[in-house]
Amino acid sequence: MRSDDQRAPLPQPVLPDLAAARAIGPEAAVEARWEASVLNWEWRLRENRHGPGSENAGLVRLLKAARAEPRLGRLFPWTSHYDLHFSLSTSHPWVDESLPHARPQHGGRYLIGRWQEPEALDTAATPEEAVALLVAHLPPDLGPAFNHPADGPR
Repeated sequence: MRSDDQRAPLPQPVLPDLAAARAIGPEAAVEARWEASVLNWEWRLRENRHGPGSENAGLVRLLKAARAEPRLGRLFPWTSHYDLHFSLSTSHPWVDESLPHARPQHGGRYLIGRWQEPEALDTAATPEEAVALLVAHLPPDLGPAFNHPADGPR
């Protein structure tokens, strides 16, 4: 084993308390989840020492760009296998059937898709372009994020 493989693990970030945020309301839960997602994936990028062209690095760039876009920043983000998804619900089961998602590709590109549709809707070369395509594929009658009744204030 090489000496550079024997480094101590990086401390995990302190993440916002999502349950406490849900108790405040859905907007607070959405903001807490965005913050937690960015912090968590930045930590994973450093901890796993993934390069700038990795899916992990692409997801960090995408999270930051999507959070800055008001129409996406008001949705509850969730990730799975480097994919960035959105939900109107701040807890499972997600309400995301009509919402687009983005998948970073190794090398820096992004695929834009929709839940349970096998074909990509679009491809993007940058996170900013991916965000613009995500917004373009949002349904026009999209409502606000909400907490399930058991999760706290609506």
